[in-house]
Amino acid sequence: MTSHKINCIIIEDELPASILLEMHMAKFDFLDLKGKFMSTNNAINLIKNQKIDLLFLDINLPGKSGIEFAKSLPKEIGIIFTTANPQYAVEGFELDAIDYLLKPISFERFSKAVHKYCKIKKTNQEFEQLKQAETERPFIFVKCERKTIKLYLDEIDYFESQGNYLNIHTETDCFKTHQSITEMIEKLPEGLFCRIHRSFLITIKKVTQFNSRSVTIKDKKLPIGRFYASKANELLHSIVKPKII
Repeated sequence: MTSHKINCIIIEDELPASILLEMHMAKFDFLDLKGKFMSTNNAINLIKNQKIDLLFLDINLPGKSGIEFAKSLPKEIGIIFTTANPQYAVEGFELDAIDYLLKPISFERFSKAVHKYCKIKKTNQEFEQLKQAETERPFIFVKCERKTIKLYLDEIDYFESQGNYLNIHTETDCFKTHQSITEMIEKLPEGLFCRIHRSFLITIKKVTQFNSRSVTIKDKKLPIGRFYASKANELLHSIVKPKII
């Protein structure tokens, strides 16, 4: 199911129910039981001092109820409620509980709850990875002088075609690679670059000035080819807000 251990605790004041949960849990090698407690007061120190992933929490407990206790827990802790009273189910799910198990808890029902937790956890991890990937600086790898180098897209000013080679002008350097502009365009994300000439592909946000015939990037004035003029000017006017000359 998973290559990582899932740290669990049981908070249950009825000994037979606690033993049954522990027996069910023992059948999953990735569930690591960190402790069993009869009240929330006894469990709170462990939760504060260790990383707990999943909590099997009885609702009817001495002192603070399981519902009240769940409201005080960090959102990243998964909660599976256990109780003999089905009337608490709605309130339990309003707290985004993973599941709600009615006593006596069968292994099949316990297993279903654990698998549900694993599925939710995997989805959340994939979502976090996606968010992280979106915030990372986009880059490409290019072969240059028998080496493969990593170039961040936000450092590229423009591409210049010279025969069978492509010069990649960056903020600090120029790299020469054996490929065409067309081949490079296929590797780049849409919307960041604009082909203005058969020999030039520019980074749109690096443009400081432009007119219908040329664009300026830093001190370099680049021509807009007649074949590319219509699309290039449309894209430049819609995205770039430079001083028009």
